[in-house]
Amino acid sequence: MTSRPPLNPYQLRKLQPMVDKRKRRRMRPLMTVCAGFLCTDGILIGADTELSGESKYHASKLSRATFAGGEYALTGTGSVSFCGMARDFIWGALDDAEEEFTKARTVERKAKIFSSAVDSVIKAILTAYIEHPTYPDQIPYLELILGVHFKGEDEQMKLMHCAGDGGVEWIDHHITAGMGADIAMRFITILSPGPRPMDVMKAIAFLCIAEAKLGAEGTSGDSQLIQFPHPRPPVFQTWYSESPLLEIAEEALELAVCAPRNKLTDADFEGRL
Repeated sequence: MTSRPPLNPYQLRKLQPMVDKRKRRRMRPLMTVCAGFLCTDGILIGADTELSGESKYHASKLSRATFAGGEYALTGTGSVSFCGMARDFIWGALDDAEEEFTKARTVERKAKIFSSAVDSVIKAILTAYIEHPTYPDQIPYLELILGVHFKGEDEQMKLMHCAGDGGVEWIDHHITAGMGADIAMRFITILSPGPRPMDVMKAIAFLCIAEAKLGAEGTSGDSQLIQFPHPRPPVFQTWYSESPLLEIAEEALELAVCAPRNKLTDADFEGRL
């Protein structure tokens, strides 16, 4: 009789009782408020600049890159190393698909190629971690927001969300992520339940990120935005101090909510705002 080979560590983990599985906990978003905003004439991708883990420092969480079908901006929350890995791998996967993008004739086809490339990267990262965990008692958190500008005759801007559970999808609504996500989304819901012109949405985006930084742990520093389509030359738009913005916005909200609206003409009300 031949003896059965010993189980490897991965097989042993699969056979552990459910009570042990419940002890594994998903790491919370370690940092960030980041968001994607839909506009009637484009999209905005924004984030704060605090990075925290063993130490706390400030750096841009937004990255911009080009690919054969256009250009995209990426931001995310979770483990710094996993966010960086995802950014680099996505760039490589899109570069490998250059020939497919060149042959694609419609935005729908380009979007499918883009989505497949990102999905393969996310699944590869999550699978590699599960099979070779660095910290067996914790599952890393990785959540990404991408704004994509597909160029060509049928130019189009699209918003993508890579959820913490690994799901990848195109979305038709504003999206937030990170420790400040709930706060930012509450303000977005009040001020812009749907797309608005980019000039208006920029102010709303800066305000939402600023409010999240005031109320959420692990979010601070500057507020940065990338817009598609972007001005020439493309630049980051950074708000270094939210104090003037918050004072103006809160005063405007107070006027809008507390002023005797029924006694004001539209012109007077617009003048107050």
